Amino acid sequence: KTKLAVIPVGYADGYGRELSNLAYTLINGQRAPIRGRICMNLAMVDITDIKNVKIGDIVTLIGNDNNENISVEQLANLIKSINYEILARFSRSITRQIIF
Repeated sequence: KTKLAVIPVGYADGYGRELSNLAYTLINGQRAPIRGRICMNLAMVDITDIKNVKIGDIVTLIGNDNNENISVEQLANLIKSINYEILARFSRSITRQIIF
């Protein structure tokens, strides 16, 4: 059985439909692949192999979670684009946390 989680981000937020079934997120330091079509305000991620996922867990779209990483360049390469386009798409509704 496949176990899916719904995350509240979609193409209206700048997380493009082109990333459907290509990109992954990070949850609890593990990769959670995007499954199905990214919708306007939500996306589904496969959490089948991730233990102890619960409502309220942080979902990383770009950045680090433990030893895993998703870079802007990786997302851009998936859709044959450039990193600046990926960043420019994200709307102000997306919470940004910059960590140095």
